Amino acid sequence: MKHIKTILLLFIVSIALGGCAATKEKTSDAPGKDAGRKVVQNSVSIKPSGSYEECVELRPGQVFDYEFDASGPLDFNIHYHAPDGLYYPADKKGAGFGKGTIDPATHPFYTSEQEFYCLMWENPGDERVRVSYKCVIREK
Repeated sequence: MKHIKTILLLFIVSIALGGCAATKEKTSDAPGKDAGRKVVQNSVSIKPSGSYEECVELRPGQVFDYEFDASGPLDFNIHYHAPDGLYYPADKKGAGFGKGTIDPATHPFYTSEQEFYCLMWENPGDERVRVSYKCVIREK
């Protein structure tokens, strides 16, 4: 019985800890405005001089809409890697919020198989900053 209680306790702790750091993702196949969309959303706390990055994978014909809101100013960018370096379709210093759409077809380097775009927030301040964000990956 003691062994079962220990296993159960470890299971509950692992779920609790995993839930704190996990990104919430969902895909909707139901009819309506969210059909076929993938939603990635989370809320994180970024320590002073720290950063946080969320990368999304896009397939041909997909774009993503993003939005975020922060409790203080952050340096924000969206970047992707190419053989000749990094590209930054979005780059803003001291941002408290942001919103936009990324379409890989409009960027100078694009692979037809897939592309990963990374949203990055950096905290240049002396206090923790909380940022909540949402990305919606959808067909064009």
